[in-house]
Amino acid sequence: LNSNMATKDLFILLIAKLTTTAISASSGLVGGTFAPSLFLGGVLGAGFHNIVSDALQSVLNTYPDFLKDYPYLQSISGLPAFAMVGAASVLSALFRAPLTASLLLFECTRNYDVILPLMASAGVASLTGDIVEKWLDEEQRESDPVSWGDLATRINGENENEDVLCDVSER
Repeated sequence: LNSNMATKDLFILLIAKLTTTAISASSGLVGGTFAPSLFLGGVLGAGFHNIVSDALQSVLNTYPDFLKDYPYLQSISGLPAFAMVGAASVLSALFRAPLTASLLLFECTRNYDVILPLMASAGVASLTGDIVEKWLDEEQRESDPVSWGDLATRINGENENEDVLCDVSER
């Protein structure tokens, strides 16, 4: 990923890998989610880099005096940095392990300049994953007729036809 690939090509790779990973996982084939999550995150990071750099370039072409007010926007980090941060984010969101994702990718590159963005993106991704998972679980509970929240079970009462709710701790 040291040279720019077209954004269209990156998203085609993203869809192809996502599809093949889903097919592999659902059919029971041997494979995991660790390496695909790194690939998907790297491709997403590279695609994000391309989109941001194109947008920045169009702003600079439209408003050439913009750099006088904001000289630090002359260039953004390279594609490998964005790919690393994307890989750490997806790995962290999938496995809820932000520190592991950050340190793993830092050890692969030994680049001290990206440790803060790695840790920040991994933390935000893990937090976002937790929030989305909690929201999906709440949606599932609301649509489920059985209340899983209270620890109540049905036991037969004195009559065969009568059901009585009983707290599990009373048994």
